[in-house]
Amino acid sequence: MRYFLWVYVLTVVTVVSILGFRGDISKNPPLEVFPDMDRQLKFLEQSENNLFSDRRSDRLPPVGSVVRGNALDLGNVFSSDVDIGSDVLRTGKNPDGNFSTRVPAEVEIDMALMRQGKEAYDIHCSNCHGQYGNGRGVIAQFDLSPKNLSDPSVKATYLEALQPWSDGQIYNAISNGSASQIMLGLADKLNPEERWAIVLYVRALQSYVGGARKQGVVE
Repeated sequence: MRYFLWVYVLTVVTVVSILGFRGDISKNPPLEVFPDMDRQLKFLEQSENNLFSDRRSDRLPPVGSVVRGNALDLGNVFSSDVDIGSDVLRTGKNPDGNFSTRVPAEVEIDMALMRQGKEAYDIHCSNCHGQYGNGRGVIAQFDLSPKNLSDPSVKATYLEALQPWSDGQIYNAISNGSASQIMLGLADKLNPEERWAIVLYVRALQSYVGGARKQGVVE
């Protein structure tokens, strides 16, 4: 019985010592059994850094440096023979400055590319433009009017010209956003081939929805 009382008292003291002060403010570092890299020897963005005279961690690129690649195509970033494709592939415009009416010939069109276009559309475009490109995505519930991609004859805003977009114009909107709508560009998230894949999928939606409309399946 005597040993039991000692064990009981030690257990109570131990539990109170561990749990009794939880939530109290202390300047001492916490006891971490498994820190899991919570604290690392690095400077976070927008933090103070005494290594530089202006005491800022964020630094401008070195003078004369040239940005090369955006990590979407690492082969080009580290290659001595850079292949960035034609102007049409990268910008959607012909050498004369006009938007291309067709997908560039260097884009190999197959079912894999179409599936890639559908996947990219579902991730980046369907929330606004809707599953079928009719402009009835989530943000349409908040009095915003995304462009009706499945019916090019429908204007999204009074600023938009009532004319079908060429493939190059659609590509440009995907890359740089739309000036007449609240749409940001996706050039930093999708490489040129993925953007052209979305263009192809948009054309497929127009064909599908247009055919269904003629048959009276949709309005």
